[in-house]
Amino acid sequence: MSAGANSLAELVGNWCEGFGKVMEAMADLHVSTEVTPSLPGNESGMLWWKQSLDATPGATIWVGAAEETWEFYGQRLLAAAGIETFTREELQDTWLEVVRQSLGGLATFIGSQLGRDVACTEGAKEEPARARALGCQIKILADDQSLPPLGFYTNREMLEAQSQISGESQSALVQSTDAVTDSGEGVELSSRASSTLNLLMDVEMPVSISFGRTRARIQDILKLITGSIIELDRSISEPVEVIVNNCVVARGEVVVVDGNYGVRIHEVMSKRERLQEGRKFLLPVGSHRK
Repeated sequence: MSAGANSLAELVGNWCEGFGKVMEAMADLHVSTEVTPSLPGNESGMLWWKQSLDATPGATIWVGAAEETWEFYGQRLLAAAGIETFTREELQDTWLEVVRQSLGGLATFIGSQLGRDVACTEGAKEEPARARALGCQIKILADDQSLPPLGFYTNREMLEAQSQISGESQSALVQSTDAVTDSGEGVELSSRASSTLNLLMDVEMPVSISFGRTRARIQDILKLITGSIIELDRSISEPVEVIVNNCVVARGEVVVVDGNYGVRIHEVMSKRERLQEGRKFLLPVGSHRK
């Protein structure tokens, strides 16, 4: 197997494992994935999410799903949260949130292997630059449903970061990806995952505390000066929220420990509650966090 194929197989394997964990956490849905070297037979009309990562300059991953696929899993995720009525846009946003969270977990895992922070940066609904990308298809298996497979593309820059983990030479990777780009042929993939649960247990995740939120007009924000007060939507008696990877996982009270702020956990969110609360953090399509 070529260097590019090795790196792509390992990258896809890591993402599939993280994707399965997100689906289980958000909807208690156990899924398995099957990776094949060919690309989806009909990519027209697919919903694509383009995600840049700061693993290396220009590193990008695209994940695409047919409407039938993202609608089905969007409905399952919202139903698990006890939401019975929803719009097509809500189904799409819910699916994209799963994709974003799984890619965020992949970025964190890659960073742990490289020994430095790696994060998702810009993201948007955008089709892959197929001329400069390698790809495959991923079939999700859950409840014996036969649904169109996902499309997964990545570029040379992203594979360079993965090759640093697997120890492949960069020159071999470049030659491999150039050959595939020139010929337009698919890459033979292995569906094996290169990471294990024990490795994932060592991955560090950013934890933040939310004291509250509010919305303000731009003209009011521009008027802010030293001493201005911004009123939040939370009273002092209400618990603060513990947020991991844009998802509320617990609530508690603020305490002081050795001169530092801390949070005493009073409530741990259930899987259904995490999905309901996580919907508050859905990014408008085309926006991004850094």
